Amino acid sequence: MKTHRVSRLPLLLRIFTAGALVSAAAAMAFVAVKTSTSASHAKTSVNHLNMLRRDLLETSLGVTRSGEPEAGTKISEAIKKIHNGRAQQLYDDRAYPREFIESAQQITAANAAKQVASLAPLITGPWSALGPNGVAADALVAGESTPASVGTIYSGRTTAIAVSPTCVAGNCVLFLAAAGGGVWKTPDALAGSPTWTQVSDGVISGIPSNAIGSIVFDPSNANTIYVGTGEPNGSADSEAGVGLFKSTDGGTNWSPVGGSTAKNAPCASNPASFTCAVSTGRSIGAIAVDPADPTHIFIGTDVARHGSSSVNGGRFTPPGSALVGLYESHNNGGSFAVAKVLNPQDTVNPASPTGGDFFRGGCSHIELHQTATPETEVYASFFDFGVFRRSMTQDGDSTFHQIFASQGGGAAGLNSQIFRTEFSLAPNGGNLRVYVGDGGLGGTPESGPTTGLEAQFYRVDNANVAAGTLFTGGTNGGWTQLSSSTNATPGFASFNYCEGQCSYDMPVYSPPGSPDIVYIGGASQYGELDNINGDTHRSNGRDVQRSEDAGTSFTDMTADATGTGNTPGVALHPDQHALATAPGMPNTLFIANDGGLWRVNGDTAGFFDMSGQCASRGLASANDLLDCQAWLKKVPATITSMNTGLGTLQYQSLSVNVHTANDIMGGTQDNGTHASNPTGFSPNNWFVTVFGDGGQSGVNVGHPETRMHTFFNQQGASQIEVNFRGTHPNTMSELGWCWIGDPGSLSNENMSFYIPLIADPKVDGTWFFGAQHVWRTQDNGGNQGFLEANCNEFVAGHGGAIFTGACGDWVPLGKDLTGTNFGKDKNPGPTGYIVATSRAPSDNSTLWVGLRRGRVFVSPNADKPSASTAFYRIDTSSTPGRFVSGIAVDPLDPNHAFISFSGYNAYNPTQPGHVFEVHYSSTGHTATWTNIDHNLGDEPITGIAYDSTTGNLFVSTDFAVNAPTGCSTRRPMAAAPIA
Repeated sequence: MKTHRVSRLPLLLRIFTAGALVSAAAAMAFVAVKTSTSASHAKTSVNHLNMLRRDLLETSLGVTRSGEPEAGTKISEAIKKIHNGRAQQLYDDRAYPREFIESAQQITAANAAKQVASLAPLITGPWSALGPNGVAADALVAGESTPASVGTIYSGRTTAIAVSPTCVAGNCVLFLAAAGGGVWKTPDALAGSPTWTQVSDGVISGIPSNAIGSIVFDPSNANTIYVGTGEPNGSADSEAGVGLFKSTDGGTNWSPVGGSTAKNAPCASNPASFTCAVSTGRSIGAIAVDPADPTHIFIGTDVARHGSSSVNGGRFTPPGSALVGLYESHNNGGSFAVAKVLNPQDTVNPASPTGGDFFRGGCSHIELHQTATPETEVYASFFDFGVFRRSMTQDGDSTFHQIFASQGGGAAGLNSQIFRTEFSLAPNGGNLRVYVGDGGLGGTPESGPTTGLEAQFYRVDNANVAAGTLFTGGTNGGWTQLSSSTNATPGFASFNYCEGQCSYDMPVYSPPGSPDIVYIGGASQYGELDNINGDTHRSNGRDVQRSEDAGTSFTDMTADATGTGNTPGVALHPDQHALATAPGMPNTLFIANDGGLWRVNGDTAGFFDMSGQCASRGLASANDLLDCQAWLKKVPATITSMNTGLGTLQYQSLSVNVHTANDIMGGTQDNGTHASNPTGFSPNNWFVTVFGDGGQSGVNVGHPETRMHTFFNQQGASQIEVNFRGTHPNTMSELGWCWIGDPGSLSNENMSFYIPLIADPKVDGTWFFGAQHVWRTQDNGGNQGFLEANCNEFVAGHGGAIFTGACGDWVPLGKDLTGTNFGKDKNPGPTGYIVATSRAPSDNSTLWVGLRRGRVFVSPNADKPSASTAFYRIDTSSTPGRFVSGIAVDPLDPNHAFISFSGYNAYNPTQPGHVFEVHYSSTGHTATWTNIDHNLGDEPITGIAYDSTTGNLFVSTDFAVNAPTGCSTRRPMAAAPIA
């Protein structure tokens, strides 16, 4: 997704040091096998892994920046890490062979889903939520990617916060918006343990999307709340929304604001045509309601994505979407008109693997300011362009004028991907102070020198002047640049504060009534959490920073002082998206990030001087010591995780232990791979077993204590780990993860973002994953003793063989299935990699495989030596040339399977079909395909499962899980929640 959208840094090297959290002897009885790797090789391999692991939390965002850099662009190593994202691939796969999904096909799919949903469900009653409502991570796991030494609770990515203007202790209503969990409300956000209710489903009417980007109170009525659907955070899995919604009863019921989806906006494909829906196919990333006139409403629209699941797809913006920008209503949302739309904006390039259109022109933030005139001035920020203002008082007209220019300059290519500007108004008596953050793409200690594109921080003490005074001669001449690239100066704190992912997370916030206080948030400064491989342990991560001298200097708000001896205790999750305070409490800060919602208790618990600990951090230079002392002199005394009770985690996949009920593993976006406690599905019985971006997982059928999981993957990085000690909330298990990704990584084969990893359903120790070949291990990735002694990620001195080729014994089976030796149709070559694998549970040898563009293979002897393994291609010229989204093999017959496809019949009408029953002939190595779509209509299928006991075949779509009725009809499996 990025340059790098770091969501997680396991900090394995921090654990490998002499100051390790736990020694090998104390932690486990690992076999002490002496490695033959030289010290220099070990250092090289560990450094390679450390750099890679800074991206392990690559969520849909990091991989967000979706796309390869333009040819000839001069960029740092950090920038070169940009690659295609999971959601991009997903969209591409659904659209194939076109580069985008036409509006007509989207409508047809939705109508088909509605028709199926109108039928009586197979199972009476609704789905039951199994949790977790907030997931526990103990101190060891929480410390894998943060400075935490105290366990905590995480929830899913939170995008926006709204605090009631009437908030007081004991009655402080707060709403939060989640990227995938809808809208949640607490009656008292200042309570020691806030309680939560999901309110966007509504009692009578709700919001038909769980992807939320913005939420605000009407400043004149605390019972009126507006919610903008769709997430604007420049990520590959930022899901597009369905318009603006309004509640007039405190969030109990919601109704659509009709003008937000009216077709009167300029089209992205033809700006002269005002026939596109204002926000359909986009996200609403900002909302503002005029305090002088509640019928006067602004919304900011932004680029967003369509669909996300554990199968992978590309990103293409559908035609029919409007230009992104600032829209205005004077009639309570009955209609919206363009207030400010900036051009040029990116357009779809069909020759690009990702469409090539990114974020420039999107409106990410809006603030209104009341003048003495009186007038409602409008301030708004736009990706890649900067900040614009409309003020008759200051500029003498009613047009928008630029007052701050982004480094991006509104340019295409890389600039459109990386530059974002955020701001906060801070009225100061008769003056209007404004803070601005602008970035950018910064390097890390490993990626080398500065890029010249780093985030910078600015201030103007009185914006009550003409726009030409602020933005002068094409420069920001009226602003004071507060950032400095010079170590040990006050401005160094705000330099590069969002590192390589400013388009994803860079909030700026000054509490009303406290103009000298300002907070900034962004990516974690992972290179400041230890002293390994060029890192410098001079902060607690600086995920959120606080200034009380008008942005001149900052202190670190990332971790509190509740650890042993007032060391870092509770720490924030990385990747900050929104900041807010309670009225009159400028030091009580609510923080929304990829791990949920958090509260700094500065007004009640105060702050703590942690700077005395800097001398013991092993800092090599006097300047680093000065930085540390400045940044840690005022850290939070306490931080509260507000995540207990929130059901907002975004699961990518699940796996089960077939021997024990309720024993489940699941990978999540940026919040690790989780495990359930087999005693039941109480929300508190789930826990994080390893942090990072959670991909696929599995349980060995013969020895279920042996488990695997993956992080994100890419060409040159098959990130697979094995644990021989089960998934339990104890030190023995949590330190047991061993890296076994060497063979696939060093092969340089192309692969999907989450590789299709499966445990053999019958053969003990055998696992498969797909890249260009199918890869197999028959002993859980290697000898347990060797792996634990040489490839372990978390135990001091036991990771020296990582990336030497010794960690993992996967072998490629047979031929490259993407090669032209199997034909020249259906996307031959590395981009047509494997996306589905399924083993027959009734024998030891039959393996079914699906590729990204519709190739399907069967191997009747996948248990044989690599050179002897044969694959037979069984798809035909009439079967879909689209993404194989799932294969369900009949448990009673290895030659009988059900196969699902994504994409639309409308785009390859000569190869129609979404669900097929397939019978394979093991003698002729051909197959009989029968289309069993029935009444599904033309809608992509995202997954498939077969119950041989009942004969029911279940298929999932973007809208529901469907099951058969007789031989010709499908109906809902059960009353389903909003996806």
